[in-house]
Amino acid sequence: MNVNFDTLPFLVCLAFVFFIAYMFFYHKYIYSIVDPLFVWLFTMAFASVLATQVIPDTVDILHFFGCQLSLWIGIFLTYRRSNYTFIMSIDNTISYSFSDKSLLKNFTYILVVIYLISNFIVGYNKGFALLSDSPSESKIANFQNGFGFFRKINWSIGTFVLTSLLYIYIDSKKKIDLLLLSVVVFISSLDGSKSSFLKIAVALGILLYHPAFSGKRVILNNLKKYVPLFIVTSFSIFFSVLLKENDGINDAFLAFIKRLLYSADSVLYYYTPVNISYFENYSFGDYIHRLTNPVLGFFRIEEYREAPGNIMVENLSPPGSIMNVIIGPNAPFFIEGRIYFNYWAAFPYCVFIGYLYSIIRVYFFSLNNVSAFYFIFMASFLQISSAITIDMNLAVTQSFDLAFFVIPLYIVSSLLLTGKLKIRTRLPSCRLPIFRK
Repeated sequence: MNVNFDTLPFLVCLAFVFFIAYMFFYHKYIYSIVDPLFVWLFTMAFASVLATQVIPDTVDILHFFGCQLSLWIGIFLTYRRSNYTFIMSIDNTISYSFSDKSLLKNFTYILVVIYLISNFIVGYNKGFALLSDSPSESKIANFQNGFGFFRKINWSIGTFVLTSLLYIYIDSKKKIDLLLLSVVVFISSLDGSKSSFLKIAVALGILLYHPAFSGKRVILNNLKKYVPLFIVTSFSIFFSVLLKENDGINDAFLAFIKRLLYSADSVLYYYTPVNISYFENYSFGDYIHRLTNPVLGFFRIEEYREAPGNIMVENLSPPGSIMNVIIGPNAPFFIEGRIYFNYWAAFPYCVFIGYLYSIIRVYFFSLNNVSAFYFIFMASFLQISSAITIDMNLAVTQSFDLAFFVIPLYIVSSLLLTGKLKIRTRLPSCRLPIFRK
């Protein structure tokens, strides 16, 4: 697809039309512009433009949009069943209490030290990706050759630390916590990710739009004043990467539009005869194997399997070409369904994906009387679970990392600091809260 300043107005207008259409279906289930679901809708609007422009077969285009509709049906069924909406106002019949906050604070400080040491080790040995000549490639290459362990720490401990420090600062408003939060955000921005500041906005939204924080409405209103700063900072990091990888501002701007269009870049690779033919023999058994492989591979029970996105790139590479770093696309739900469940069974699979993701969302926003650790752990898990629509294997990998690197450390810390294990995970009341304007 040719992307230049002549085709730009048409592509952007078409993306706007898709975005309005998606918002028509999803607006009841979105609590803020920093909701991961909103971010996904925004990128999916551009991905839909890409799909209409590059998928050659009309049957495949219909399948793409059929999967989008199926995902929405899964989300619709969840919220209809729970009668749950995201509008801020507390139900006074439900009490909200998160116990053992001091234990969470001390545990978070321990994790901050681990997180900083991990990133300094990578930075010392590999350099910081954002400061390299090719940040997009470096953010992958830096964690190869035995350094993948540190990437897992960033995925798990990094997410938990960011969320927990936000929670602690909102609760206590101590400058030391704000300082630590600033350090963590700065260090995370050096890993080459173009969305590092978006992560803090997403984590903040997840916390403040929980009904337990309806009393903190003033904080939410005050923080809205800093939204432009978050946006400017995020775009500054984003364009600093693009300017390094492109010649001049015009090329960087076009690269930005391409990045939005290619947010589901697997569309470019999968919908080709060679890849459709290659994956047509995959089955449900391959899907189960793929989901269990990150855990089994971590414990060296079996070798890590090549990601479908990397296979797609390799299949389209010229014969004899050698790539030092393969940056393959993720395999989103509509392609996973097609690969592992065939053309028609992909639709119920997409319904299941929508249902699963929305169940996690509803569960978190229904938590009331649990330990502060469990609340933050589930808030972190909710952030990670947004990858369910992007790549189920990625979601499983990051969820496992979160549990593996955080829970055992918390158990040890709790026993050492208090002499007992303190994790209160009482399920929320059967009647989920309903928020009204």
